[in-house]
Amino acid sequence: MKRKLNIAAIALVILLGITPFLFAAGDYPTKPITLVNPMAPGGTLDVQARAFAAVAEKYLGQPVMVVNKPGATGMVGGTAVAQASPDGYTLLVGSVNITNAVEWEIANGRTPPFTRNDFAAIGSFTMSPTLLIVPADSPYKTLADFVSDAKTKPGQMAFCSGGLYGMSHLPIEIFSREAGLKFRHVPFTGGGPCLSAVVGKHVDFAAQYPPTTLPLVKGNKLRVLAVVGGKRLKSIPEIPTVKELGIDAEYYGWVGIMAPKNTPAPIVDKLREVTKKVVQDKTFIDMIEKPGDEVYFLGGEELAKWMDKESKIIAATEAELVKEAQKK
Repeated sequence: MKRKLNIAAIALVILLGITPFLFAAGDYPTKPITLVNPMAPGGTLDVQARAFAAVAEKYLGQPVMVVNKPGATGMVGGTAVAQASPDGYTLLVGSVNITNAVEWEIANGRTPPFTRNDFAAIGSFTMSPTLLIVPADSPYKTLADFVSDAKTKPGQMAFCSGGLYGMSHLPIEIFSREAGLKFRHVPFTGGGPCLSAVVGKHVDFAAQYPPTTLPLVKGNKLRVLAVVGGKRLKSIPEIPTVKELGIDAEYYGWVGIMAPKNTPAPIVDKLREVTKKVVQDKTFIDMIEKPGDEVYFLGGEELAKWMDKESKIIAATEAELVKEAQKK
């Protein structure tokens, strides 16, 4: 009899533990949702996250508030969400920055505070390829010109980035390794200073993204040599990809939504459904594509597979960078 009572008590405890999540899943959402952007305000990630939040409110029936928690290349905000209650009310603006930061910790023999396995992928809403850019009056008119000259002066041509091992540094490292080239890296503390350095001809080139680059191209300050991706951009269809020259390099600044792992399946399903509706919404499409970017939707499972694929490429590249740094 006592054994039966103990079993019943255990069952009751388990039921009480999961009941709040069952009710939450059925009624979700019943209060505002916080969308944590792990990067600083004002950047492309922030602009796109706020566009998503504004349109998502229509489908969720609750306010969606974007809160910036920058620091350690996304680690601060990512950790906050990984440790949040898995109830669907604290979500992460995921991006390739998170992959970069996690793999960099691992490459240096450190244990990251979280990995992609600490999240449930909801879906992506953009996937921007990087653009290889030079000053508008650069002698390099085409990617072929650029590559041909770079091969004659290994380590002499300089590129800038918005920070070490970030999403404007790694594209060049991946590209250079595939092309058999060597460059000198000049890191800055943000994409804005790097763009200014290219415009001012303090460096030879850089890899940046459409929303920040294309206005300067239209203003005759920059020239785009190539897209570091698998297909041409609709906003600049005349610009070829590096793959068209036989260089098998791709790097995308994707942005999407992640939830803490163990978020109830009905809530995850609801968020995935809403994300798909947002990326099909004309208001959202206009917000993203008028500056020159493109909406790109990957469902939760597809995004998880994409992250697995990119993690392997980034991990291999960063491991090489660590070895090179140790030799110096």
